[in-house]
Amino acid sequence: MEISKKFVAAMALTIAITGVGNCAFAANATTSVKQDNTSDDDKAVKVSPKGKAFSGNVSWYGPGFDGRLTASGERFNMMKLTAAHLKLPFNTKVLVEDPRTGNTVVVRVNDRGPYHAKRVMDLSKGGAVKLGTISHGVTYVDCMILDDDKKS
Repeated sequence: MEISKKFVAAMALTIAITGVGNCAFAANATTSVKQDNTSDDDKAVKVSPKGKAFSGNVSWYGPGFDGRLTASGERFNMMKLTAAHLKLPFNTKVLVEDPRTGNTVVVRVNDRGPYHAKRVMDLSKGGAVKLGTISHGVTYVDCMILDDDKKS
């Protein structure tokens, strides 16, 4: 996976804006997220450190779920920039890039999913709109973990 210059620039800007600070980011940070299925309790999730990258297909969701409780306990707002991931801790911020267009969006994990074997993440409708992939349904993306707050 080659990370585009636009992705790297967006990453640097996001780090500056979100105050992540002291984040060493290399343009060749292409290692996959390694997820450990073992945990201290059902909600604890171990993931690799921030700055790790992963790629795969994403889809989006919203209608039918708007206003319902997410796995994190908050109400789902399909127009907010949120996402569902099976293992990343809640409140983890992920920079998502469509490599075909260079468009990026930062989403916050607040739900669990996707429950489809060929998807790495589900974006909220708002996230898909901002990324420009709303009409595609399923899109291949590159993702970079910006932080991994252990707030499960």
